[in-house]
Amino acid sequence: KTYTIFAGVNGAGKTSIYKSVYYDENKDEKRINTDEMVARIGSWKDSNLQMKCAREAVKLIKEYLINEVSFNQETTLSGKSIIKNIITAKDKGFYVVMNYIGVDSPETAKERVRIRVRKGGHGISDSDIER
Repeated sequence: KTYTIFAGVNGAGKTSIYKSVYYDENKDEKRINTDEMVARIGSWKDSNLQMKCAREAVKLIKEYLINEVSFNQETTLSGKSIIKNIITAKDKGFYVVMNYIGVDSPETAKERVRIRVRKGGHGISDSDIER
């Protein structure tokens, strides 16, 4: 069993890397991406929906770890739960793989987010990107 993490700042290209490098070989693997969860049922502009999907993601991670199901997750590494999840996964015998996707500057990340929004994707504030 494997816990694969796609980590990086907003706008770094986590989903792009997932789709271009990982998906074809792992399309049946469970996936946790709150942005995708929100997009399936509503608008990224709905902060209540974002919170609801974030809570659901936490439940799914716990469920997959308890049931020892391989899965992948996207994260900005901004919360404390990611460390707990990695420790739990290691304790349960998961092979943990972290792919960190970076950009050369906050300005690059902001521009990538602006391009994503123009293409119909979700946005994020400049201040959140800088954090």
